[in-house]
Amino acid sequence: MVNHLSKHISMNDHKKIPLLGFGTAELKGSNAEKGVAYAIKQGYRLIDTSPSYGNENEVGKGIYSAINDQVTREDLFVSTKIEQEDMSFDGVKKSVEESLNRLKLDYIDLLLIHSPADSDDVNIDTWKGMEAVCNTGKVKSIGVSNFTRKELEPLLNSATIKPTINQVKLAPGDVDWDTKEISENENIIIMAYSPLKKGQLNHSVIQNLADKYEKSAQQIALRWTIELNTIPIPRSGNEDHIQSNSDIFDFTLTDEEVQMINKIG
Repeated sequence: MVNHLSKHISMNDHKKIPLLGFGTAELKGSNAEKGVAYAIKQGYRLIDTSPSYGNENEVGKGIYSAINDQVTREDLFVSTKIEQEDMSFDGVKKSVEESLNRLKLDYIDLLLIHSPADSDDVNIDTWKGMEAVCNTGKVKSIGVSNFTRKELEPLLNSATIKPTINQVKLAPGDVDWDTKEISENENIIIMAYSPLKKGQLNHSVIQNLADKYEKSAQQIALRWTIELNTIPIPRSGNEDHIQSNSDIFDFTLTDEEVQMINKIG
């Protein structure tokens, strides 16, 4: 077990979430199952999926194939999502039951609204459904994904339970700083998806830091997301990449270096 991957931070509901996760978007069939199992064996404890990824069955199989004397279900943090077609109070309950069935789990650690609806009323009605399933114990924590200030503010004004997480795209040269600001001001943790995809990893700042720390450009980008107090969830079906993406806890970037990367793009 890779001990540094067991590090957690506290969310605003006082539950803990791992500092680094494994994303499963675009992983299909046996690649999803094997990728999840390998990631857990390498020390990853946060696994992120979604009904729209079409792989919850395989993610569940990967989880259970990796559980052993050293790794229990309680050690893992599994997140999934509510899709547009299930965005209603009753739709949330239906979606959760279907996800639990596909994943073969008794509970979900984190449930997110995958993307905001055009209507604030729909977002709020869906959130009320999220609060209801959270109170049943079948879902431990709830949050949102792809919500900007425009969608967050009305939701927060109506919420009884505040979102714990806002999962958004974040990579060097591709940051919505306004969304990051309002999320953090509300004590909502940013979870960074696509932390390597479409990022400007060939930028001279990234390359120079990679040379300095004897790391890859990808490792510099992931370390930067950690330094921003966000949780990266890189996705890969390649075992070498899964392993190298986790090798980011033996160095830190200086404040000046973080600011240099912030200015990219």
